Amino acid sequence: MTETVVKGTSRKGSVFITLILLLGMMMTAGCVTEQSLYRGLEERRAQAYVTWKQAREKEKEARVLLRGELSLEDSLKFALSNNKSLQAAAQEREISRGVVLESYGSVLPTITGTADYVRLDETASFNVGGQSVSLGDVNNYSAGLQVSQPLFRGGAIPAALRSAKWVSLLASEQVRGVVHGVIYDVASAYYNTLLGQHLYEVNRDAVISAKAYLKDVTVKRDQGLASDFDVLRAQVDVSLFEAQMIQQRNRVNLSRTRLFRAMGISQDSKVVLSDSLHYAPVRPVFDEAVRIAYDKRADLYQVELSVKLQQEALRVARSQYWPKLDAFLRQEWAKPDPHTSTKNDWGDAWSAGLSAVWPLFDGLQREGRIRQERERLKQKEITLIDTQEQALLEVRQAILSLRDGEEFVESQKLNLARAREALRLAEVQYREGVAEAVATTEARSALTRAQGLYYEAVFNHTIARLALQRSMGILGPGFGEHEDDHRSPILPGVIGPFEVKQSENAGETGLREEASKGGS
Repeated sequence: MTETVVKGTSRKGSVFITLILLLGMMMTAGCVTEQSLYRGLEERRAQAYVTWKQAREKEKEARVLLRGELSLEDSLKFALSNNKSLQAAAQEREISRGVVLESYGSVLPTITGTADYVRLDETASFNVGGQSVSLGDVNNYSAGLQVSQPLFRGGAIPAALRSAKWVSLLASEQVRGVVHGVIYDVASAYYNTLLGQHLYEVNRDAVISAKAYLKDVTVKRDQGLASDFDVLRAQVDVSLFEAQMIQQRNRVNLSRTRLFRAMGISQDSKVVLSDSLHYAPVRPVFDEAVRIAYDKRADLYQVELSVKLQQEALRVARSQYWPKLDAFLRQEWAKPDPHTSTKNDWGDAWSAGLSAVWPLFDGLQREGRIRQERERLKQKEITLIDTQEQALLEVRQAILSLRDGEEFVESQKLNLARAREALRLAEVQYREGVAEAVATTEARSALTRAQGLYYEAVFNHTIARLALQRSMGILGPGFGEHEDDHRSPILPGVIGPFEVKQSENAGETGLREEASKGGS
């Protein structure tokens, strides 16, 4: 009885100690205040900043630093070698190679090795003439090697091999699409920087002219030939042109940072853009442009390949209605000898045969998967039609923008000539005392606006042309071209965004270009 009481007391004591420990843990957890949590978060944020700063320094050292003149062609070459988006997309090729290797697993034989050790508490035995004869041994060892070769999977094996090929092509098309996008981004950023530079120069010249005019008006006021209002108006013009010049300088800086980022080079690069905006009239042929878009656009090939992949997925799903047939060869080494349990020594045995697995009672599961894959195939086919319609829309919009841009350039070219002549006449009349000073000021402002509109018209036409090339899929390599062809931005049969090809390429590109150029 005493022993029972002692044991009961021991259990109660254990429970009591456990409760004390739990209570202590809860109290300790409650001691964690919000301030300590905030301090922990602040320390993590501080450490994150240090990590970012270190990473930026390493990245800064790794990035290319350029000096001197920079053409659009060189910009594209740098971008195709250093652009991070393109480098990330290029990994899709490596992923597709892994998919191809994995698909071979459904065709090649598999080798399986096994090893076992079993110890028995006792072995079976029987008496013979008063003596006990054991069957087997207490310690049992075995090792096996089996080679299995898939023979039939109901069409799933060739479907898997074809899928791997489609995946490889899809990866190449994804990279090609990114290449076209990078070329478009770099070219548009380059042209936008050029536009900003031209507008900056226009306003800078306007500031110089306005300051010279202010000086002339001030002298005439001192001579009694101009009023204080004329001087004040001239001062306002100087301030306005200076403000516009500062805005355009900021635009140049911002667009240059976007260009450097698209190129994948250091933001500390100091370059001078060597190309210039030029106007090259283009006569697109809609039907021919659509034909080329259907033949060249990477996104159309991507959706087409996704349809092919889904067709193979449907074949794999349907293959589950068929049995799986394998051939195998098995070799076994065991102790005791696998041929006789009375021989306590190593022995070997081999076997070969065919194995078939045919699930018969999972019809709902198979039919459900087939239905899913079939509906996904319809979805992919609808997506293909939608992508084709989107391609048509982009080609049509690009052609319309190109035509409108051409009309805009021609109108502003004439307007620019008129504004220059108006300023010349106003200055002559002012010097001869025929016109008021305000007429000269208004004419100078009109010329500045006309120059800006002209450069914007040329820029818009250039971007529209670039958009047309992108909508046709001719900004980079075409389908099936070598994977390194994108490293050369000027490709045969492609109208580059930075130079004018002759009209003999019209049959291949779907564009008819005029040789005349318009400049500033």
